[in-house]
Amino acid sequence: MSVFVALLLSAALTPGGLPGPISGDFDHDGKADTATIVLEGRDVYVLRITRGAAPTAPVRVDLGFHPPDYMVPAKNGGVVKTACGKGAGVNGGPCPRPSVQVTRGDLLLGSREASESVLLWDGQTFRQEWLTD
Repeated sequence: MSVFVALLLSAALTPGGLPGPISGDFDHDGKADTATIVLEGRDVYVLRITRGAAPTAPVRVDLGFHPPDYMVPAKNGGVVKTACGKGAGVNGGPCPRPSVQVTRGDLLLGSREASESVLLWDGQTFRQEWLTD
């Protein structure tokens, strides 16, 4: 079980059952950002992050057919093994990132069944890294 699960279980849900919207400094620039999950089309979910530094150009992260149950800013930081670093993923395939540096304030999202990912800002966009499968 993830070190972040206790924090994630307290995330608020919208009346439609989707988590959020939530605010935080997800890109660590000192300005408030807002993350909102929206349904696009019939059954495709997108995470839209409106950055305080670029409020007219939201960043899109495709979530696919299943929205997360929760999203919350990380309360703690540190090096965390990724799902492939823990042995999940394609058997015998390369693991591009066996671990990632999670920083306090990074956006965590996932499902209560144990899937969890973190969105990491690389200076241009958010990269989703799976921490558990």
